[in-house]
Amino acid sequence: MRKTAHSIGDLRSAARRRLPRMVFDFLEGGALDELTLRRNRQQLDDQMLRQRVLFDATHADTRTSVLGTSVDLPLVVSPMGLLTVCHPEADVAIARAAAQAGSVFMHSPWSGCSLDEVVAVAPGRVWAQIAFWGDPRETARHIDRARSLGVDTLVIAGDVGVSSKRDRDLRHGTGMPPKPPLADVIDTALHPGWVLRWLTGRPMTWGNYAIDGRRIRMREMEHWMEVNENPSASWEDVARLRREWQGKLVVKGVMSREDARLAVDHGVDGVFVSNHGGRQFDGQRATIETLPLIVDEVDGRAAVIMDGGIRRGADIVSALALGADVAAAGRPFAFGLSAGGQSGAARAFEVLRDELVTAMGFVGAATVDDLVPSVLDRTDVADPVQANA
Repeated sequence: MRKTAHSIGDLRSAARRRLPRMVFDFLEGGALDELTLRRNRQQLDDQMLRQRVLFDATHADTRTSVLGTSVDLPLVVSPMGLLTVCHPEADVAIARAAAQAGSVFMHSPWSGCSLDEVVAVAPGRVWAQIAFWGDPRETARHIDRARSLGVDTLVIAGDVGVSSKRDRDLRHGTGMPPKPPLADVIDTALHPGWVLRWLTGRPMTWGNYAIDGRRIRMREMEHWMEVNENPSASWEDVARLRREWQGKLVVKGVMSREDARLAVDHGVDGVFVSNHGGRQFDGQRATIETLPLIVDEVDGRAAVIMDGGIRRGADIVSALALGADVAAAGRPFAFGLSAGGQSGAARAFEVLRDELVTAMGFVGAATVDDLVPSVLDRTDVADPVQANA
């Protein structure tokens, strides 16, 4: 992977070659017109950094900590569901790569792997995302399992009360089970490596949940989710969980001052600025735009995490300079997984860390604590010669 993947874009290209079109579109696509999906990236592209010179960049220290967990770089893995469609190693591969990189893996309740599996390969490096299901017993069992496994941080999925449609998935007939048109059947057959992994690898199911003590079958998965969706989940659920859970609590999906204030008032330890990678609510602002407002509202009373469009080390610099304690990313690691299993996910970490170190050298930052607002270029400088011409 080191010889062929020099950027997250290279990993994306490799993933696109190796995955059937319907799977790649599931991975990369967003909600509706994908306005938010594109805006996340566009707004990161618009962040300019201020170059410093004659700075001793011999040793850049990328270590920091978040919610009491020490990390070797200020980047963690966002929760992602159904990574089993990318590669049968799925969450296990990315969790192991995250642990080796000194990072943290957030396990999704929509994962095809159980929480037990990822904790086994990345002890002390896993946070568990939970959903407030329609059947509260399912939520309670998930939380009890996390507690018994020694997981100390829960990430509440706050932005899934309602679900948006994703046009790409609808066109491909993506579902559980999938009902693809003929063109996708043919395209899938032209990816024999993926088909072989699908047939011989991990069964497609929900890793944490069961029906009558047995694994949920693929044809039952969609119905299980429909039955357990809970549009009535509220801050009262957060308050109840705060009383019951002694570890750290994070609310994911915070995109407004009001919700940041409510999160802190309800005793959470971290707010996760996220628009679900543009996969849920289309037509809202990018996370990097919203981040300063959330940081200002939280005012140091909780950790701040931000994801949404991270593709370069400079993006991590921008996020931290605007007040995030750490950045988070999902698709870069899913691209790596699709391109080469665990080695691909590990390569995503290597690429982003190397780019982060380079960007820190250019902005004159020896440590993560040096990534403050002054490293951003907020001026609109015109060339005086051109201005007077």
